[in-house]
Amino acid sequence: MTTQTLNTDEPIVDPVVFRNVVGHFASGVTVITTVVDGEPFGTTASAVSSLSMEPPMMLACLNRSSSTHDQVVAAGRFAINILAEDQAGLAMHFGRKGSDKFAGIGYTISENGLPLLDGALATVECRIGETATGGTHTVFLGVVEDAAAADKQPLAYYRGTMGRLERVLEVKAYDGVREWVLRRKTPLGTVLDPVAIGEAIRSEPEQVQNALVKLTSEGLVFRNDEGLLEPTPITAETTDAAYDGRATIESGVIFSHLDRVSAEDCAELGRLAGELAALRAGDAAELENFLALNVAFHDRLVSVAGSAALVDAFRRLGIGTVWRQALTAEEWARQMETAHVVDLAAALAASDAAAAQDALAAHTAFGKNLAREVITRHGGRV
Repeated sequence: MTTQTLNTDEPIVDPVVFRNVVGHFASGVTVITTVVDGEPFGTTASAVSSLSMEPPMMLACLNRSSSTHDQVVAAGRFAINILAEDQAGLAMHFGRKGSDKFAGIGYTISENGLPLLDGALATVECRIGETATGGTHTVFLGVVEDAAAADKQPLAYYRGTMGRLERVLEVKAYDGVREWVLRRKTPLGTVLDPVAIGEAIRSEPEQVQNALVKLTSEGLVFRNDEGLLEPTPITAETTDAAYDGRATIESGVIFSHLDRVSAEDCAELGRLAGELAALRAGDAAELENFLALNVAFHDRLVSVAGSAALVDAFRRLGIGTVWRQALTAEEWARQMETAHVVDLAAALAASDAAAAQDALAAHTAFGKNLAREVITRHGGRV
């Protein structure tokens, strides 16, 4: 295989922007499995695709920090288990660090000696033909030795959400409409047009209408006296409730799942906290990156619980609109504070639950007070 060394002196897209953009790529969900000395190994992977028809080949990318990665190398073979719509739990299970992931999991060993998960939508068994290195991952090019499929529906993945394909489209529409409303692309006092919004975010008007109804129940949209939908102004009471709700979720994760915070989680949380602190020295153009990093930090913490629904509920409590609309280009870095996030990352790395709860409480109090201040300066609503 021909390889080429990456020239890091050339322009490279910002990692935060890249993470957000690739999250818009809807894909299936797989678990890569193998066996070494009679012990099965497996990990969730989304960077999987067909590569060639003649000969039949598949491509699978695994992070070199994954224990399964080394076992695939040792075995020289791997199976791609394409998950069915009811197997989101398996995706979360195999996506976490830990040993003996197959305890209590239904599977069979194929004639090629590979673990095949019960209930999978499809399985593809491969022997390694070639490998290449790309960044933090190894690219395995597998020659297909056997394959089988069942009459089921796929588990789809889109922007951090797993579910039925129809559900993924609903989530896409909801995310797009929520972003539209919170970014005030339809200004306050103006009626929301499902057709125009649908054309802009590439979703069906019916899906947009359903998303608007959902946002009504969440208090982000309201019906005016004529029965038409408009964006709801965000007040200090709104931001207080949002911060309290987010703190309740994060505090619960720390209390119940601190032992599940892996070294990889700690490294990523520390990296994100460090980047947040560094961005405060930047200029106005960095505000969007700052907000994206903040979302990534808190999402990573909540994801420790292993619940996609919990992460989804947490995201719905975000109030980035306040900072985008109410903080000026000159003041955002001066008024934002990152010390509490840095302290939280350090406490989690030290497995210090009390310190983590204290840092979270300080972060929440600061956010609520700053939100109240900037909203008051803007006439009590944003």
